[in-house]
Amino acid sequence: MAKRHRGHLAGWILLAVASALILQSCGGSGGGGQQVTPPAAPTGLTATAGVQQVSLAWTASSGATSYNVKRGTVSGGPYRQLATATTPSYVDSTVTGGTKYYYVVTAVNTGGESGNSNEASATPTVAPPAAPTGLSATAGDKQVALTWSASAAATSYNVKRSTTTGGPYTTVNSPTGTSYTDMGLTDGTKYYYVVSAVNAGGESANSTEVSATPAASSASVHVTVDVLTNRHPISAYVYGGAFPQDAPTITDSGLSVVRWGGNAASTYNWQLGTDNADNDYYFEDFTFNGYNSLKGVTGVSDSIQWINDVKGAGSNPLMTMVMLSWVAQSAEDGSNGHWTFSVARDGAQCGVDKYNTDAGNGQKTDCATNLTATTTDLNDTYFPLLDDHTKTCPSGTTCEYRNDWAAALATAFGSAPHFYDMDNEIDIWGGTHRDIHPNPSGYDELRDTYLTEARNLKTWDPLAVRLGPVSCCWWFYWNGANGSDKGAHAGNDFLPWWLNEVYWQDQVAGTRSLDLFDIHAYPDGPDTSTWTLAQKQALAVSIYRDYWDPTLVSPSGTINQPYTTNIQPNKTIAFRIPRMRAIVNSTYPGTPLAMTEWSAEFAGASDFSTALGDADAYGILGRERVYLASRWTAPDPANPNYLALKLYTNYDGSHHGFATTSISDTNDGDPNLFSSYAALDSTGKTLTVMVLNKDPKNSVTAQLTTNGFTPSSVVTYTLAATAPTAIAKATPGWSSTMTFAPYTATLLVITGTTASTPASEWDLNPDTTMVAAGGTVTLQPTITSGTANVSLGSAQSDTGITVTVTQGNLTTAQNGTITVVAGNTPGFYHYTVQGTDSGATQTQGGWIVVGNPAATLAKTGGDGQTGPKGSTLPTPLTVTLTPGSSGGGNTGASILFTTNAGSLSNGTSSGSKVIAVTNSSGVASVTLMLPSTAEAVTVTAEGPYGLGHPVAPTFTETSQ
Repeated sequence: MAKRHRGHLAGWILLAVASALILQSCGGSGGGGQQVTPPAAPTGLTATAGVQQVSLAWTASSGATSYNVKRGTVSGGPYRQLATATTPSYVDSTVTGGTKYYYVVTAVNTGGESGNSNEASATPTVAPPAAPTGLSATAGDKQVALTWSASAAATSYNVKRSTTTGGPYTTVNSPTGTSYTDMGLTDGTKYYYVVSAVNAGGESANSTEVSATPAASSASVHVTVDVLTNRHPISAYVYGGAFPQDAPTITDSGLSVVRWGGNAASTYNWQLGTDNADNDYYFEDFTFNGYNSLKGVTGVSDSIQWINDVKGAGSNPLMTMVMLSWVAQSAEDGSNGHWTFSVARDGAQCGVDKYNTDAGNGQKTDCATNLTATTTDLNDTYFPLLDDHTKTCPSGTTCEYRNDWAAALATAFGSAPHFYDMDNEIDIWGGTHRDIHPNPSGYDELRDTYLTEARNLKTWDPLAVRLGPVSCCWWFYWNGANGSDKGAHAGNDFLPWWLNEVYWQDQVAGTRSLDLFDIHAYPDGPDTSTWTLAQKQALAVSIYRDYWDPTLVSPSGTINQPYTTNIQPNKTIAFRIPRMRAIVNSTYPGTPLAMTEWSAEFAGASDFSTALGDADAYGILGRERVYLASRWTAPDPANPNYLALKLYTNYDGSHHGFATTSISDTNDGDPNLFSSYAALDSTGKTLTVMVLNKDPKNSVTAQLTTNGFTPSSVVTYTLAATAPTAIAKATPGWSSTMTFAPYTATLLVITGTTASTPASEWDLNPDTTMVAAGGTVTLQPTITSGTANVSLGSAQSDTGITVTVTQGNLTTAQNGTITVVAGNTPGFYHYTVQGTDSGATQTQGGWIVVGNPAATLAKTGGDGQTGPKGSTLPTPLTVTLTPGSSGGGNTGASILFTTNAGSLSNGTSSGSKVIAVTNSSGVASVTLMLPSTAEAVTVTAEGPYGLGHPVAPTFTETSQ
C-alpha cells in the first residue's frame, strides 16, 4: 500500500546514456573509393502558416537522398535540426500558435551535407480551444460560484448567464482562471450558465448548461463545550508522520512520532542501508531514504543514524522490525543484477524498468501470470535474514541477523520509547513481496511469525514497545489474504481471530507479546476517477466521518457491500475507531490502538481540502483515544496541510499546541461541512477549541457555550484557503458569537477560569467494548489520578442496552462495577455515567458494540471423574461448539482450557492453560493430569471472542 517514489533515478540514468552517446560520436571513420560530391543547397524554400502548423516546400537538389529541416525563433539562426525528410516538403506540427518561426533546409547524401537554403518564416495561427467541461454551479447568498475544468490552450473564458434555460445568454465576466463567483444576484431566482473558452484562435462552443438558485445563507451552528464531560488525556503520539522532508522539518512541524516504514522497510538491510522496491518498482534493490526524496535534501539510509536524527529533532522514532526472511543486497547499478526478475534470465515480461530494461515486473507477457522467483533470482537480489548467530547461514552466503540489529537499535533509542512496528502490512505480503513470499499470507502463519519475532525482540531489546499486526486495509481486516483460511478457522474474521490468538498464547506463556494493536486506516472512499474537483474536495473534508460516525453508511464499495464479514454488526458503516477499540478492549484488555498509516488526498496533497481533512483527523484521533498515529506521509512544508498539523503542535512558532485533556465538544452543524474539537490544559486556565468551516463558499456563525469555563480573552490562529501559506494570528476579544470564513481551520486559544476542578480523574475502564447480543459485560471504573473517592450515579443509555451501576464507590484501592446487558439487536449503543468527588461531578461516556448472538459451547465429555493423585484421567475433557447465529462456523475454532490444579495437555503442549482446536464436528478435547495432592480440580473452557466468547459449564474433577 504505502510506496516510496523511485523517479529520482531517472536523471542519473539519462545522464549516463547521454555520456555514452557523446563518447560514441567522438569516433572516426575511414575508407577508400570514388569520392561523392555533396548536393547543392535547396532553393525556393517557402513556409505557409496554418492552424498550429507550418507547411514547408522547396525545390529538390540533384543527387540529394534526404533533407535536414532546421528551425529557429530568430532570423539568421541559430537553427536546431527539427526533422529529416526524404521529399522536398515537410509539415511542422510541433509549433505554438502565435510564435514566428524561421526555417532553412539542407540537402544530404553520402558525400555530405549542403549549405543552408534560403530562410523562410511563418507565424502559425492558434486553434480555438475545446469547450470547457465539468461546469458546476454552487448557490450562495446573492451569488453563484462556478467552477469548470480547464480547456487546453485557452487564455480566458467567457462566463454567460441567462434566466431562461437554453439562453439567450449574456456574458457577465471573462476570467483567466477556471472559476468565477457571480455576485449581486437576486435570491430565489434561478440562473442558467454556460462557459466558453477563448484564445487568439477564437472562441469555443459553449459548455453544457448548469443552473443554480441563490438563497440567503442560514449557516448558524451551536457549539457546546463542557469541561467536566468525557475528560481523558490526548496521547502525545497522535501527531506522527512517515518520511518527513528532513530533521529541521520534524522540529518545526512538531511531529511527535516519525515512522520508518512502508513496503520498502520489509526488506531493509541495516548493514548496507538498502531495501528491495518489491512489487512497487520492479523488485530492484535501492538505497533506503529515511527522509522524503526531495531535491536538495540529504537522505539517511542508516537506521541507527536516523533514530539519533529524529531524537535530536525533538521527536520519537518508530522503527520497522523486518519479519520476512530476506533483506536487500547493495543497490542496483544497472549491471550487478540486484533485481529479482531478470529478463535475460527469466524471459520477456509484462513490464520492465525503463531505466534498467533487464529488471522486469515478474509477470509473463500475458500480464496475468506471475513468475516464481528461482533460487538464483533470490540469491542475486537478497541476503538471508536470521534471528541470531545460532541459526545456520547457508555456505557461501552473507547473512544478516535481527539480534545484532535490535541491539544496535536499542542503544540508539536510549531513553526514548522503543517503538517497533512488527513489519508492514503482513496480510498482503503475498502481493507486495511476491518474489520472496509467493503465496497469500495465512492466518496461522501471521500469528506464529508475529509471536516468534515479537518475543525474540523483547529478549534483544527489553524496552521494546511492539506494534502489530500492522494490517493494511478494510477487506483484509476481516478476511486476510488466503481465501480458504477464514472457513478453516470457524469463519472468524481475521483481525479479531489474530488478536484473540495472541492474547491466549500470551496467557499460556504468561507474558505479553503485543503492546499496541496497530492497523493502517485509510478512510475508504468511492471511485473518484470521473469526479469533478469540487466533488473530490467535498469528499476530502467529510471522509473522516469513517472514523467515528455511527450513522454514516460508507461511500466505499469495499465497506458498503455484503461479503466482507458475516460477524460484524452494521457492516456497511465503518465506525472504524470505536469498532476497533471495542474489539481490542473486549479481547485483549489494556492494549491501546495505533494507526500507523492514514491519509486521504482525493483532490491532491497540495489542495486545501486535504489540509481541512487532516485538521479533522487530528482532532478525531485525540478525541477518540487513539494512542499513536502516523500520517502517510508527513506533510510537505510547501502544502497547506503542513500548517494544519502546526495548528495542533506549533501554532505560534514557540511549540504551543492543542491542549492535552480532551473534553466534550458537541455541535449541531452538518458534519460534512463543520467540525469542532476541544481540550483543556493542565492548569484549567487555557481552553483550546478547533473550529473547521469546511464549506467552501459560506461563512458560519457559531454560538459558543463553554459549560464549566468562563472565558476572559481569546487569541485566534487561522489557516484559510484564501491565505494558505501562513497561520494568521488575531486578538478579537472574547465573544460567545463568532463568525468563521469559508474553508478555514481556526484554533481558538481561550484564557479563563474553571468553575470547579475534579479532585480525582476516573475512567469507565473500558469506555468502549464489545459484547454478544443478549450477553453481559462488566466495566470496572477506576481512578486514574488523584486520591479523592468518587461516587458513581445512575447511568443513561440508548435503547438496546441496559447499563446498571452495581458498585459505585471508587477508591484508589477499589474499582467500581458497571454491568451492561445487551439486547437482541446488534448495533452501536451509547451510554453515560456520572461520578462525583469532593471537587466536581464529571460525566463519562462510551460505546457498547453489540455483535451477533454468541455461539454456544457445551460440555460433552469427561466431567465428574475421580482419579489417583498425579494420574491422568482416562476420559478426555471435551466440549462441542455450535455456531448458532454467531455468523461463524464450528471447524477450526480455538478453545482455551484452564485448570486450577494439575496439568492439561492438547497432545502437543501441556500446562495450566492450553489451546485445543475444534474438529469438523465442532469438538475440542484435552486430557487432565491430576495434581499430586488430593483436591477438587476445576477446568474451564472458553470459545473465540469473535464468535461471542461462549463459555462452557465448568468441569469438576477429583484428585484423591
